Amino acid sequence: MNISGYSKTAVKILEASLPLFAARGYNGVAMRDIAQTVGITAAALYNHFSGKETLYYQALEYAFADKVDSLSSELHASPDPDGRLRRLISFWIEILGGDVILRSLLQREMSDADEQRLRLLLDRIFMPVYERCKTTMATLARGRVDEHLLFFAILGLVLSHFQLTPIRKRLPGCHPEHEDAERIAAHLARLLLYGLNGNDSGHG
Repeated sequence: MNISGYSKTAVKILEASLPLFAARGYNGVAMRDIAQTVGITAAALYNHFSGKETLYYQALEYAFADKVDSLSSELHASPDPDGRLRRLISFWIEILGGDVILRSLLQREMSDADEQRLRLLLDRIFMPVYERCKTTMATLARGRVDEHLLFFAILGLVLSHFQLTPIRKRLPGCHPEHEDAERIAAHLARLLLYGLNGNDSGHG
């Protein structure tokens, strides 16, 4: 998504709407709420976006566009499958761990299960990521595990790490380095590549 075609006010609207949608859900946000947050009239808001549905879809695309577009170069930057796996894990950590609003938005949409908005997430967010990862998944799976399930196992491991943070932090054995993105990515990569009983000698 190229934001160069948006005015400064339109970008401000997109950025203001995301935390509102994440906190209240699509049905809990009115256009007047967004206009009030931005500091403009509702009429001015409609000059930039024809309705709430259009604004919502474009806000989602705005939130994910740069991250998704950068994934291909990130995966190709590493010549070996192990490195590409770590980069994919880091990609999900950035989205799900580094941006609380995005994580809340994704979780809310998956729990609300509105078919039209789920289709948006699938077509414009998950499918582009999935397509960019197909070659990497095939290389990592090596015919031993299901490539489709591997993709979602990676996503699920990262998502659960952050979903369980309130509990995880209160249990014995939790350390500050468990919040470090690079440490999380390295841990999950080793877990996926070598399992609990595999040999990861020589891999940090």
